[in-house]
Amino acid sequence: MIHGTTSTKILYLITKSNWGGAQRYVYDLATGAQHAGFSVAVALGGEGELVERLSDAGVTVRTLRSLTRDVGFLQEIRAFQEILRILKKEKPDVLHINSSKAGIMGALAGRLCNVPRIIFTAHGWAFNEKRPFWQKGILKFFHWLTVMLAHTTIAVADVTKRQLNWPFTARKMTLVYNGLEEAGHLSKNDARTQLAIQYHELSPYLHDLWSVSIGELHPTKQHDVMIRAMRDIVEAQPHVRHIIMGEGEARKNLEHLIHKYGLEKNVFLLGNVPNASKYLTAFSFVVLPSRTEAFPYVLLEACAAGVPVIASSVGGVPEIIRHREEGLLVSSGDASALADACLLLHTNEKLRTHYAHNARMRSGIFTKEKMLQKTFALYL
Repeated sequence: MIHGTTSTKILYLITKSNWGGAQRYVYDLATGAQHAGFSVAVALGGEGELVERLSDAGVTVRTLRSLTRDVGFLQEIRAFQEILRILKKEKPDVLHINSSKAGIMGALAGRLCNVPRIIFTAHGWAFNEKRPFWQKGILKFFHWLTVMLAHTTIAVADVTKRQLNWPFTARKMTLVYNGLEEAGHLSKNDARTQLAIQYHELSPYLHDLWSVSIGELHPTKQHDVMIRAMRDIVEAQPHVRHIIMGEGEARKNLEHLIHKYGLEKNVFLLGNVPNASKYLTAFSFVVLPSRTEAFPYVLLEACAAGVPVIASSVGGVPEIIRHREEGLLVSSGDASALADACLLLHTNEKLRTHYAHNARMRSGIFTKEKMLQKTFALYL
């Protein structure tokens, strides 16, 4: 592991402080950098779970009131001014920026403040989301500009590098995969029992077939596709239960679909589940039906827990899960193909066991230690 010095100051910047993949990444880097001997602070928008976790770990947190995901002209000006103020106050040697909005603002502010080293991590590109063509063009320009302003851009997946294929970007981008540290896991029975104690609606179904999706209730995650797939799955296997862990703006729409298809006893929205990954062993497999992904932590967690995966073949997903090796990949948005894949794994225990074994072996490639070492090398 690379060791820093307290004379090297790192400021991490991220737009949102909820607990998602990018936030977990910042938490792992910030705590890892502090442990390695660097002087560390994190600037972020909001008062979400990331703030509490960082504070508990003894990391200095600076809250930016105007830095939010919502877009507004005056708000953006205020957010940019806040970023400038904190850069002038902190005087970091390294500014490591994350997420789209913090990316462009942070990179420009960092240049204006002459920060010696500006690192941007691309956790995915907003132009991959379902948007009008003209919006995608504007977003791609701002992503390109962010990469140009930063000294180095970390791509968390090889496909992320290739997707931003505009001039001069390739030489400024480097691949560093996300990684996890090894952790113990509950037995299947213990995981199910603990979930049933906390969520009583699951208790009648302890001995049924369970699958799970973990992720924000956002249209990009396409939980609605899995709910539509469940119509066909339940017709063939009435005792199948699918649990969705996460919260977000799409909840009402998902609740409507569950009611519309009569799946109230088969699909359960649990909301945010603290330390959701500890319960992965309760499930036959993990489902990730997203429209777009970069390099999702939930798949790394599934591999570490020895749980097979069914996922959309998008973004960096195939770099983690190989089709018919650690699980099954399907076309994004294809509810019929998703239903077929789920039925295959639900009814074939031998295949699940094979994929589970491969997943455990695969997890050794994506370690937190490798991620930290490669990232910290870019700071020096």
